[in-house]
Amino acid sequence: MKSVTIEDLVPGMVLGENILNEGEVLYPKNTVLNEVIIKGLNRYSIENAVIKEEIDMAATHYERVRFNEDFKLFAEKHSRNLLVYKRLMLNFINNKQQISDNALLALYNDMASTYSYGSELLDFLYNLVPNEDELTYNHCLNSALLAGTFADWSNMPKKDAEQLILACFYYDIGKLKLPYEILWKAGKLTEEEFTLVKKHPVIGYALMNQTTLDQRIKNAVIMHHERMDGTGYPYHMKGNAIDLYARYIAIIDTYIAMASPRSYREALTPLQILEYFERNMKDYDTELLLPLMKRIGDAQIGSTVQLNDNSIWEVVIIHPANKSRPILKNDDSDVLDLLAHPELQIVKSL
Repeated sequence: MKSVTIEDLVPGMVLGENILNEGEVLYPKNTVLNEVIIKGLNRYSIENAVIKEEIDMAATHYERVRFNEDFKLFAEKHSRNLLVYKRLMLNFINNKQQISDNALLALYNDMASTYSYGSELLDFLYNLVPNEDELTYNHCLNSALLAGTFADWSNMPKKDAEQLILACFYYDIGKLKLPYEILWKAGKLTEEEFTLVKKHPVIGYALMNQTTLDQRIKNAVIMHHERMDGTGYPYHMKGNAIDLYARYIAIIDTYIAMASPRSYREALTPLQILEYFERNMKDYDTELLLPLMKRIGDAQIGSTVQLNDNSIWEVVIIHPANKSRPILKNDDSDVLDLLAHPELQIVKSL
């Protein structure tokens, strides 16, 4: 809220506090100003009024995030750095000019300076509207940001964290050699199209093998679609034979893909993403995944969600063993345990 002089009031502004005259309420809080009211304030020689700003009128958590100045700065820096990142990658691919680690880490640090906590980043990513023309670059940029948070949550040493962040800038580089219309096709891929897409780790590794980058980064490029149970590609590797960075990126890649809106669907909520991980636990390194899931789940406490019956609830308790099915509370203080109501699903964060 902000204090505004009477001369600067305009119709449509909303009072953030009562206007008093000799101890009596002249106009109550939440009054929408019009010409008559503004003239009345002048007659009573009122000099200032407290007016609501956009963020004050946001009803839900994610509405407040969208009005947050830090988020606006994040979105601005993200848009600018996306173009820089694209230029660096195209120069690397087309001219074989290796990108300095410092150049990529500078992009990361510039964006990371706009948020203080990992939970803030999750909020920012959920509200970020991606550039539909730059989805591959956008995907890797967001993955690098999430890698920094996951590394922090995992107490990873700084040098290792920086290498994981760098790996995320590169891991999908092979996709930049594939047709865009196949990569981001709205419908189901044909068998031939999927076979082509599955070549991107090998294509990417061929590009990366020309560099002097850390071998762990190169391993992440070729192994990030391998799965712990051997069902991944391109080599059906299993367990700890898969590089540690690739095991992290398998989690990061999945989260970012599901948290990003597409032309054919909205972004999935963090709780919906947790549900996916719970159903597909065998694919991932659970020693890495479970602590990250706890942090993601805890970050949702206090958030507002909409269910498939259109009811609105606040998340109050995360179940330790079923993080995607929390206990909820509504404005009437009713309590709903989603574990006891399998017919109800979270469809949106508000």
